Amino acid sequence: MLNADIFFLKYVGFISYTSLEERQEEKMTKVFVIMCAAAICAFSGAVQAIPNPWTDCGSDFQCGAEKAGFEFPLKLENYTVRAMNDMMEIRFLLDEDRAVTVRKSTMPKGEPDDNGIIDISGDYNKYPINKTITLENGVNFSVRGDENSYKVVNFAAETGYYSITCAKGLSLKDIEYFYKLLEEAEAPR
Repeated sequence: MLNADIFFLKYVGFISYTSLEERQEEKMTKVFVIMCAAAICAFSGAVQAIPNPWTDCGSDFQCGAEKAGFEFPLKLENYTVRAMNDMMEIRFLLDEDRAVTVRKSTMPKGEPDDNGIIDISGDYNKYPINKTITLENGVNFSVRGDENSYKVVNFAAETGYYSITCAKGLSLKDIEYFYKLLEEAEAPR
C-alpha cells in the first residue's frame, strides 16, 4: 500500500491506531488537511458565496418599487426599505420596544397552507402556537408565536401576499391595525 492509501484508510476510520501518540498525530494531520483544502478552495475561487438578492433603498419607496416591480406606499415614519425581484420589505419601530418587518410579494414561492396563505416572512423558527385566526371582516391570518403574542403573521389579499414579523410579539389589536394600514396603502387611487 502507498502512504496516501494508508492515510485515506486512517482518515475515514478503517485502520485502528496502535498508540495514543499516533492518534493525536493523525488528528493534527486531519486538521491540517482540512485547513489546506479550505485554503486551496478559497485561493482558486472554488468556494462561491450566493449574492445578496436584496437592494437597500433607505427610505426611498420608489427604489423599492423599481426593484420589486410593484408599488407599496405605506404611510410610516422612520422606516427602511429593502427590495428584490417581486418582494419588498419595510422595517420600522411600532413603539419604543418593538421593531416590525412587513413584507409584500405578488408571486411568492412555496406551498400555501389550508387557507391559501404562503409564508413569505423569512422566519424559520418553530413556535408553540401555529394556527389560523379570522378577523371580524372575514380575512384569515396564519399566525405563529407563543401564549403571550404572535411573532409571525401571514395573509393573502387581492393585491398580494403579506407577512408581518415582530420578535417581541404582536397582539390581535396590532394585527388589526396592520391590516387597516395595509388596506389603506393598497386601496385603488
